[in-house]
Amino acid sequence: MRTKNSIFVLMLGVMFVMGCSTFRKGLVEMSNQDVKNAEASREAAKNFISTWKLNSGFIRGALGDRITEFPAQFIAALDELDTIADKETLVDYDLGYFLGLRVRSLETIVQETLKMYAPDIFDLIPFPLKY
Repeated sequence: MRTKNSIFVLMLGVMFVMGCSTFRKGLVEMSNQDVKNAEASREAAKNFISTWKLNSGFIRGALGDRITEFPAQFIAALDELDTIADKETLVDYDLGYFLGLRVRSLETIVQETLKMYAPDIFDLIPFPLKY
């Protein structure tokens, strides 16, 4: 009986060690993917920043006075995007914040543009989008 218990405890120990090893490998692989995602996000943010002034001018020029019909949050996001694009030195926070603002502003501009030019689309696609 004692031998069976010892073997059982030994097997549990081996399974625990193997499980921990698998967990560590999975955790390290997940962190490696996060590093790759961060590198891609940095590159994307820098690319978007390099074209932002052109895009900002286009958006503001196309909207003209109608920009005031957009939510204040959208206008504030555009102003913040302009501010970040003017910075000499950018840290990771700036890059990530820029991407977040860009997503927020794009969602708003798509939604508001559809309201102006294709309001029937809301019968097919629920807005605002729920995540």
